[in-house]
Amino acid sequence: MNVLHVIPSLDYGGAARQLVLLATGLPREQFACRVCVLGKAGPWAERLAAAAVPVRSLRRQRLLDLPFLRGLLEEVRQGPADVLHVWGLPALRWVAAAALGRGRRIVVSEPWAGRPSRRRPGRLDRWLLRRADRVVAGSAAEAERCRRAGVDESRLVVIPAGVEPPSPRPASPPARELPAGRLLVSVGPLARHRGHRDALWTVDILRYLYGDLQLALVGQGPEEDYLRRFARAADISDRVHFLGPQPEVREWLERADVVWVPSAWAGGDLAALEAMAAGRPVVATTLPELTELVSEGETGFLVPPGDKAALARQTRRLLDDAELRRRMGEAGRRRAAERFAAADMVRRYAEVYAGR
Repeated sequence: MNVLHVIPSLDYGGAARQLVLLATGLPREQFACRVCVLGKAGPWAERLAAAAVPVRSLRRQRLLDLPFLRGLLEEVRQGPADVLHVWGLPALRWVAAAALGRGRRIVVSEPWAGRPSRRRPGRLDRWLLRRADRVVAGSAAEAERCRRAGVDESRLVVIPAGVEPPSPRPASPPARELPAGRLLVSVGPLARHRGHRDALWTVDILRYLYGDLQLALVGQGPEEDYLRRFARAADISDRVHFLGPQPEVREWLERADVVWVPSAWAGGDLAALEAMAAGRPVVATTLPELTELVSEGETGFLVPPGDKAALARQTRRLLDDAELRRRMGEAGRRRAAERFAAADMVRRYAEVYAGR
């Protein structure tokens, strides 16, 4: 069975990570996958290439981009594809136009990626979702949003995100040295909805308690200039480290004392899940997707979005108690292995592709 994945970007994020695990994990004797990236390929294209999964980046530059449109039409209409697996609503709009009348099965995953839960999808998006052969929700909260958008129950399936178990490997020197001390890590695009402004405010609160406190931000995005100016104005530039995009975030998660997921209204579930798999306690916000991952008081703490005092308070509990950090980290590792194994995710997608 030939599967064509279409995704806006292969930058760090839940959709890209699940695509990589899926395309490299499906049995080769049953499935042949290839990937079409609407924008830039991103850091995970190399891993796909190493696994002999073809990747084509169309590098869309603007709305009316004729080379981009020709490339997409070639991939969808001329290349062999029994299933078009589309990641996110923006990709679905392009694929629907290119695949019109072609009779291809369309599977949609991560339909609400990067969208606030309170925001209702437009009429066109609802129409497209209702006509997909399968819509895959990663959580119960996402499934409910699909139902409200009119997706029929017979077309809807819930497949939780998957994460790879940590594998033994020789210790490697860090890609970048940071000052010694207590380390907080936050992973993801530096965008307004990911709550990094709240993270910097909280560092400004906690620095009076911990003279060695450091925050590492892994990712890039439109908020970076603002965050750098904020750090300088608050006199915490020496404590906040902008690491940029990293091809592999595991190293930073394993070095963290606490992982922050301070998302304001969307995103962060992959960062929380990978932190748990790395055996690190998480302090995350009470977004529906995150509450399904992080078990309050067991694998981490949940705080209201934007509540800097609560973020500081729960982080302090963890920083002051090494045994609590260890216990929560081990509980998170077990929860990730038992409920979010990549192998289970791959198996269930194979069933979706087969029409079961």
